[in-house]
Amino acid sequence: MNDWRVFLAVLRRDLRIELRTREAMLAMGFYALLVIVIFSFAFNADAALTARAGGGLLWVAFLFAALVALDRAFLRESAEASLTGLQTTPASPAAIVGGKFASSFLLILALEAVLLPLFAVLFNAPPATRWWGVIATMLLGTWALAANGTYFSAMSVHARQRGLLLPLLLLPVSIPAILAMVQATQVYLSGAGVANYWLKLLVGYDIIFTLLGLALAEVVLAVE
Repeated sequence: MNDWRVFLAVLRRDLRIELRTREAMLAMGFYALLVIVIFSFAFNADAALTARAGGGLLWVAFLFAALVALDRAFLRESAEASLTGLQTTPASPAAIVGGKFASSFLLILALEAVLLPLFAVLFNAPPATRWWGVIATMLLGTWALAANGTYFSAMSVHARQRGLLLPLLLLPVSIPAILAMVQATQVYLSGAGVANYWLKLLVGYDIIFTLLGLALAEVVLAVE
């Protein structure tokens, strides 16, 4: 079977189901919005505070959204036993995992596109903010979370404590990427310069873990 066709079929199926049910988007939006609103009241955010700590606050909300989306990446397959059906087809495991990654990446990114303007308003983003840098960091950081999260979601899909296991597996491995996301976002929010080092770290991290996840796709899908 053509890997590209399998990839697109998995991607279209997941997006079509999500557009029909909106289960993941509603849960992601609720938690992320709750975090942003609570932080905006708790810190009485102003431009000076956002320039100092806005990157960390923003990525806490994004992480909540990403964990909800990634937890559900293979949940539907497990409940309907369709993962077993996918495993018995000639489809490439890398294409299946790639399709799941792409759907999770697009769902998380769609929510972040809504949350970012809301964050700018509630936290009174500094006028010097370089939004192109914030958006670039958001794209690279979301890619890192989706690449690792899809892999660990597949690994933990049959575990009883799946909701607990996923963050325990994902967050420690993602610490370098999370650090780079927060630091780069902070630099661009403050308008203090260009975070080339942190962006290069994210690019390298994305390449390594994307290739690693695709290479180990057959192994991780075989985990029962």
